[in-house]
Amino acid sequence: VATPGGRVSYRGETEISGVPGKHAAVPLLFANIAGSMCGSLLPTGNSVDVIDGVEATLIDNGMPCVILRASDFGISGEESREELEASADLKARIEAIRLQAGPLMNLGDVAEASVPKMVLVSEPGKGGALSTRSFIPHRVHASIGVFAAITVATATRLKAGPAAALALQPDGGVYLIEHPTGSMEVFLDLDGEGNVKGAGSIRTARKLFEGRVFPAG
Repeated sequence: VATPGGRVSYRGETEISGVPGKHAAVPLLFANIAGSMCGSLLPTGNSVDVIDGVEATLIDNGMPCVILRASDFGISGEESREELEASADLKARIEAIRLQAGPLMNLGDVAEASVPKMVLVSEPGKGGALSTRSFIPHRVHASIGVFAAITVATATRLKAGPAAALALQPDGGVYLIEHPTGSMEVFLDLDGEGNVKGAGSIRTARKLFEGRVFPAG
């Protein structure tokens, strides 16, 4: 948070989808997050694994995620949260894949776990790099988590993966990951060969409360 003159300033023009108002920007950059829970970026060693006949990228760059094409489930990927949650068949297929992906990702039995996150991807339609619909794991996320967005952006760099063919690669390493209520900005720090060295995002800070504390008598 900026502290001009030694005092915190919450003034800023940065907006985050789903958060009201404009506030002070807080840039975040993360390093060494590959394999945060799974032990490696690609725990199976593959850019693509096939589970129940569906191509998937099992990846962990800060958040274990299973990246799947929305079209492989007979949907566009632009459906609303309500439409997706109303489809019992869709949720059952996704959960069946999640339960199989857990052990493959070194997460063990994930029946009662919140990971891996299941992310359906499709071509961007709002000027971003990729469109997403995230299951966490059974409800559809109103947006997308920071580390899930970083992991999805990383998946677009895997040429054989489901995300790569659908994504629009931006100039400068700044990816707008579209979600149901807007988009999230993700920055990928790439080396000369295009490998991801670090990743980050922009969040905001605003004053929530203030008060005075008096010492005990």
